[in-house]
Amino acid sequence: MSKIDKKLEQIKLQHQIGEILRQDNGVSCHFDYHVNLLSDYETIKLNLLTYNKRHDEYMLLHSIKGTSSIDCLDKMKTFLNQLNHDAKEHSYTVSWQRSGEDIKHVSYFIGTSKEEVQKKFLHEKDASLYTFEITQNPVS
Repeated sequence: MSKIDKKLEQIKLQHQIGEILRQDNGVSCHFDYHVNLLSDYETIKLNLLTYNKRHDEYMLLHSIKGTSSIDCLDKMKTFLNQLNHDAKEHSYTVSWQRSGEDIKHVSYFIGTSKEEVQKKFLHEKDASLYTFEITQNPVS
């Protein structure tokens, strides 16, 4: 596959992932790539971030490692398409507000534990600027 074909494939996969999230809950997604120079196998880490304009905040949806951006995007798309069928993941509600603001927000996450959801909610943020409560949603 040529360099141009690889770039086109990357853009297509990013678009497809964006459409999945837009149709699901109206958020936009952003792709945060990190290179791991110490690994020969999992050289790329992709953090899939979502942005919700209603509360003007971004949050981590999921992280995945792979051998290339295309490998990570393929894995991420598979992850998103299997979310409703994965018994390991649970649905959580995070009720939160920024310090000094009166507006309370509600965000929804998937994860294996409250600790994982807290890490996703606080991804790259100063925890002291937020008050929040995490509750696991009932299984339907």
